[in-house]
Amino acid sequence: MKIKSIIHKTILLAFLLPLSTGLFLPDSWAQQDTIPYQEPSGPDILDPDLELKSESSQKKTASSGKTSSAEENEPVNLTADRLLHLVEKNLVKAEGNVVVTYGVRTISADEIIVNTETGKGQAKGNVIMTAEQGTKFQADKAQFNIKAEKGRLFNVTGKLADLYYITGEEVTKLSENHYTAQDATLTTCTGEIPDWQIDVADADIILDDRAWFAGGVFRIKNIPIMYIPVGYIPILTKRKSGFLVPKVSTSNVDGETVAMTYFWAINQWADATLGADYVEKRGIRSRSEFRYAPSKTTSGQVNFVFLDDDLTQSTFWKLDAVHRQHLPLGFKLNAKIDQTSKANFNKTFQNQTALRTRRSSDSYASLFRKWDNHSFDVLTRFRESEQFTLDETFGILPTVTYKTQPVDTGFLSTYFDQEASYTNFLFDLDTSSSSDIIETTQRFDFHPSLAFPIDIAPWLQLTPRVGFRETFYNKDLQVSLPPPPITVTEKGSFSREMMDVNVSLEGPKFNRIFLSDDPDGASYKHVIEPRIQYNYIPDMDRNDRAKIRVVDAIDAVEDVNQLSYFLVQRLLRKGDGGSKSTEVMQIARLEISQRYDLDEARGQVIPGNPRRPFSPIRFDLDSKLSDNFFLNTDFTYNIYSDVLETWNIDTGIKLNQWLMLIFERREKNNQLASILGTLDITLPKGWNAKYSIRYDELTNTLLEHNARLTYNDKCMCWGFTLDYIDRNIFTGTFKTSETRFLFSISLKGLGNFDGSRGSSFIHRSF
Repeated sequence: MKIKSIIHKTILLAFLLPLSTGLFLPDSWAQQDTIPYQEPSGPDILDPDLELKSESSQKKTASSGKTSSAEENEPVNLTADRLLHLVEKNLVKAEGNVVVTYGVRTISADEIIVNTETGKGQAKGNVIMTAEQGTKFQADKAQFNIKAEKGRLFNVTGKLADLYYITGEEVTKLSENHYTAQDATLTTCTGEIPDWQIDVADADIILDDRAWFAGGVFRIKNIPIMYIPVGYIPILTKRKSGFLVPKVSTSNVDGETVAMTYFWAINQWADATLGADYVEKRGIRSRSEFRYAPSKTTSGQVNFVFLDDDLTQSTFWKLDAVHRQHLPLGFKLNAKIDQTSKANFNKTFQNQTALRTRRSSDSYASLFRKWDNHSFDVLTRFRESEQFTLDETFGILPTVTYKTQPVDTGFLSTYFDQEASYTNFLFDLDTSSSSDIIETTQRFDFHPSLAFPIDIAPWLQLTPRVGFRETFYNKDLQVSLPPPPITVTEKGSFSREMMDVNVSLEGPKFNRIFLSDDPDGASYKHVIEPRIQYNYIPDMDRNDRAKIRVVDAIDAVEDVNQLSYFLVQRLLRKGDGGSKSTEVMQIARLEISQRYDLDEARGQVIPGNPRRPFSPIRFDLDSKLSDNFFLNTDFTYNIYSDVLETWNIDTGIKLNQWLMLIFERREKNNQLASILGTLDITLPKGWNAKYSIRYDELTNTLLEHNARLTYNDKCMCWGFTLDYIDRNIFTGTFKTSETRFLFSISLKGLGNFDGSRGSSFIHRSF
């Protein structure tokens, strides 16, 4: 084990060695940029010692000269306080607020000499040169050829491509996007002493591409940190193939992890990433991702991860794919492939709690179209258990649904709606891997209904609704037992017919408006909306009911004879304190509801089993009284046992824009009680701290807690993130607790040494 550990650490050192010996890895390191740095030749410019032989004096004027070249359409324009013009030599000497323009390029200075025919010239004093892509330089003096897009500046400060700040003893422009610099500095930070910068002896720069440099020194607050004999910096606004910066993390379970990734810009509508992660205690984990968007209506991506684990002796793999496409005739296609190994990849390696705690994978394909008042949908879905000990599958292969929204029949204000569906279900009833009990069920369901809304008064509406439901089932059961192989097949079919009646009485509605004493203040409206509803479905044959395997709401339909009441209260706010604001917002909603079972009330009294026709009372409150506070809670109260059967609460508060607290609690029948909380503190000067926990009250167990510390410089040119994760891992028979540290540092324009980007963990935002 000691020899193996030495080998692992040697490999890790080999990964990190380029970073310590002077080669900066960018966000994308292009293959074509492996050409060694060469000293560029200077541009063809005007003789810097040129002086005019004769002069003439003019008053403060502005002049413009057009090029005589037939190949150029852009004029060279020059304005100044004083001009000296030699017409026969096409030379102009300008002084005082001089500005020369040619297309999008400009040069301003205290003094400029320019040849209006060739575009060659020189400038002195407060020279400012602007060029393409937001590039702008300030210099003491400059030589230029504005038509050839060339120039040389001395004692320079400025900005490259609206991204990098640059200083240099000499900067030469060779073409529209090609520059060289000598004795220069590069940074994305502002300030007299940038937070970080790279000093270079020579640099060759191509905008929208890269900067090769030699003789570099990386500095933090002007303190030399690292010598870089030869280096590379991306100057990119477009995708480009190349190696991405390594991602580094450490864990007591995995050991050190270094992730290396290559980005491949295949074409304008497709790209891919190919990666290999060195995981010290587990081995090499391979990764691949392919993304495509050939049109505005078609896009998707495919991800695959594989690891032959040295720690658990298990094979982990995961395949994810999504596809979205608009098809002819108005149809849309959404598809997803979600497959994983029985050795649960999500629970072992994912950082997001939602993925780590899910129970099954879910693959589907949906083809649908919507019209004004009806819709058509074909859905195929397949689920597999992600629990190591279960061989559980469920398939919908497929379901076809056609719906009609309520439409006016034109007869006595009657409205018609319907839903028709065909579904083929697949169940694996035996969760063991040694045998299979496969049940397939074909179900056809047709449910039309008619509604008759009656306006008794403007504030009172009665809506009776009558529907009919016909459901046909056909079942096939196939049993395969262990060796010697025995297969038993059973078939059967039956149907279910029923009617349903629904009568709803809404109103009377009450409201009251509360006006502020301040004419510019917000006003409030309190609305009370009572509703009574009666539902009736007659009893069906008990033998048929026992044959139905409940999967969805269609299967779950039972006999009903219930009266329900709902009392809804809303609080609306108009305006936000401004005199002209008319926006109306619901800031609170409270619904109280309860059902009364008429059959239960009329049922036979059985000793020891009293009638209880009233359901638990349900209270549901949603509120956001301000941008800094929300409270959502719901609970059910059993009037017979005098207990709360369920109680859920979700609340958040912001204080002074620097402190945020979110608290969530779930409780059900004294069998489930969990807490999820996030504390978010925003500190001065770019610091932010988050702490989140997931806690099981019943077992008094801290399931997971995360802490994150983030810093972002005020000019957003650099920052870092440090994550701490402590959680439990259960993969089959492998159970352990994990402590993981992830560190990310970003230097704008250079790249990110990133162990946590895109991972939100259990932190919640407001």
